[in-house]
Amino acid sequence: MLLSASQFVNGQTKTDLLDRIDFNDTTLVGSERLMSDILYYIGTCQDTTESAQNQIYDVILAVDNVLARCTALPMYRYVYQNLISGFSALGVNALVDYMVHLPYLEFVATDTSGAEEMRKMAESYCRVRIGSKAPDIQTVAADGTPFELYSINADYTVLLFWSANCPHCREMIKEFGRYLPDKKDVTLVSVCVIGKKNTARKIIRKAKIANSVLISDGLGWNSRIVDDYAVDMTPSVFVLDKGKTILSKPFDVDEVMEIIK
Repeated sequence: MLLSASQFVNGQTKTDLLDRIDFNDTTLVGSERLMSDILYYIGTCQDTTESAQNQIYDVILAVDNVLARCTALPMYRYVYQNLISGFSALGVNALVDYMVHLPYLEFVATDTSGAEEMRKMAESYCRVRIGSKAPDIQTVAADGTPFELYSINADYTVLLFWSANCPHCREMIKEFGRYLPDKKDVTLVSVCVIGKKNTARKIIRKAKIANSVLISDGLGWNSRIVDDYAVDMTPSVFVLDKGKTILSKPFDVDEVMEIIK
């Protein structure tokens, strides 16, 4: 990898912003301020006058500096997961590819099980890169019928991971109910992560989404489907084409409609 002088300087001399963060303080894990400060640092390392490829190198150097300081496993796990999930959602595959190699994990205070946990997490994000084939789902739908993702013949499949107790999730389902009835070439597959099956059924039924399948296996965050798609929050959305290639990981219904219009 060839780096410009400005990239090297940006990546190495702006670390004073990181010096303000106590990466040994694991009570910061889960705080919005921690990730906000880290993302601000990464942003300052990018030279927007450079090419897009060189800006990727800027971010890689910045990510290296951040992860090198996360020597406690809880801190490393939290920061790593937030960064790779963000890059994955944005479709920055070059950064996802880099991060799946787990830079600096050898300096993290962890045992074999901790290292294996991180390796599996990295692999899961690699599986759901934009442009990759979606992991198959073979299960029993909420109505008791067998379900297989790759048996769907629609031009687009919208895969929604949601929770019945999540107001934003319920609002998103209502929006799908307003937009999808006119889209006969779209199937919505909704995976209810948290919530009773009957409650999930009522929410989907009320939305009156014609081409939809509800999956509610009752396993919560331990569900194989959730793990296969590296889902760490609800709602999470994937848009697949007819061949089940992941086209996008949109943040809202408007972004979905831009893809399937």
